[in-house]
Amino acid sequence: MYNLPEISEPVEKLEQLVRKEKDAQIQRRYHMLLLMKTGEAESRSGAARHLGVHRHTIADWLELYEEGGLAKLREIEEPGPDPGQQSIPSGVMKVLKERLSEPEGFGSYKEIQQWLAEEHGVELCYSTVHGIVRYELEAKPKAPRPSHPKKTSRSR
Repeated sequence: MYNLPEISEPVEKLEQLVRKEKDAQIQRRYHMLLLMKTGEAESRSGAARHLGVHRHTIADWLELYEEGGLAKLREIEEPGPDPGQQSIPSGVMKVLKERLSEPEGFGSYKEIQQWLAEEHGVELCYSTVHGIVRYELEAKPKAPRPSHPKKTSRSR
């Protein structure tokens, strides 16, 4: 079981930090320390339920506190890539769009994934390729599905 770190700050100081902190993210971290110090939360799960975060988030915060105290707990990491960031360069995206508009297109999303890697050096996972082609470009692979051999070509 994970051992909770010793919280060295007095309860009064933690209460003051929680009250005065304007940044909500940092305030929740201080609140977590206060909950642990006062015994209101006896575990990571208890603190997580109280603060509405995952217990692993509490573990991460406690690890930060253990590494560098309150100063380290104040460090907020930058989020991931900017929204709308392209995983496929615009030039390649244009070529892909043209290729998808051709009648023969591709046989599958897997084929699109391989084409991007081999022809353009763009390595993407299947789900990313599917998401971009299907929802961003609003296209589908164009290979016609095999028809039953007994089916006649006349329409009814």
